[in-house]
Amino acid sequence: MKVYLIYLTFIPWILYFLSICKKALNEIKNKKINLEYIKKNFLRIFPFDTLILTALFVFVAKFYKEADQLWLAKVLLFSSINLYLYINTFYDESKKKIKIGAGDISTILILVILMLIPIVFYVAFHKYTITYYILFVYSFFYYPITIISKTINNFLLKLVRRNNEN
Repeated sequence: MKVYLIYLTFIPWILYFLSICKKALNEIKNKKINLEYIKKNFLRIFPFDTLILTALFVFVAKFYKEADQLWLAKVLLFSSINLYLYINTFYDESKKKIKIGAGDISTILILVILMLIPIVFYVAFHKYTITYYILFVYSFFYYPITIISKTINNFLLKLVRRNNEN
């Protein structure tokens, strides 16, 4: 029962992560990412609310080790935080302008593969706290992860085009 409850906690995180990555993908489509862009958009690239909520989770996980139902508290807290962050994305005005086209599907596929790495880690080792930490890191660094996915996608597309020309 405990394992199934932990699997259920991944659902709000997946929804939240895909939502913010879709937004980031739409933002970086036609923009040149450089140091000036990062300075202007620092709080959008590294969300402060995610950092605060992650710190809250780490505080509960580290300082209440003797609690009888700590695993349940961590599971519920992780789910609640990600559910809150996901619902909070509905209030974002820029979300209404998001247009993802057919050309972005391969980038989204790369994002999904990267997103599955921590979940596969949990399936293999059943270390839910470490998995939650990794998922929070993914949530905090979603923008660089999206940029990396877009870069990998562009590289693969160039490689395929080069092979088709030959």
